[in-house]
Amino acid sequence: MDYIIRLATIDDCKNLAELKQRVWAETYRGIYYDNIIDNFNYQEAEDVFVNIFNNKNISLYVVESNNNLVGYMSVGKPIIEFGNYEQEIGLLYLRKSFQKIGLGKKLFNLAQKEIKEKGFNNFFVSCNKYNLNARQFYEKMGGKLICEDADIDNKRKVQAKYHYDII
Repeated sequence: MDYIIRLATIDDCKNLAELKQRVWAETYRGIYYDNIIDNFNYQEAEDVFVNIFNNKNISLYVVESNNNLVGYMSVGKPIIEFGNYEQEIGLLYLRKSFQKIGLGKKLFNLAQKEIKEKGFNNFFVSCNKYNLNARQFYEKMGGKLICEDADIDNKRKVQAKYHYDII
């Protein structure tokens, strides 16, 4: 499978919003309420990506295959502060057909390298508590579970957080 990983451009933000909805439909159906996925707010999602893109403390990467975006990742200052952490992988999403082929690991390693080059020696990742594939991936990448939210009805808001040391 041919792909490239590159820094996002402002022009990618609209396509990233569309990709986010597709990833949510593939990943979170049965976890998130159906109406959240079915009534996805594309403009709101695009605005979030524009804000991330414009934040000089965060790098936004895209994965492109055959001129289509198939994944994305943000890395840098936490979007939502957590503890004393100064760095996070805030988003790491791939279309299902691009999972389990090493792309997630390439993105993760790219983020870890960037964090290290900035002079930091640890970071965290937050993912949905019920996204078992993501949790297995983050554990496989060496993450140590440091926080797991209590169960609530709105499963969209329930997170698990993983700590990583950079050696």
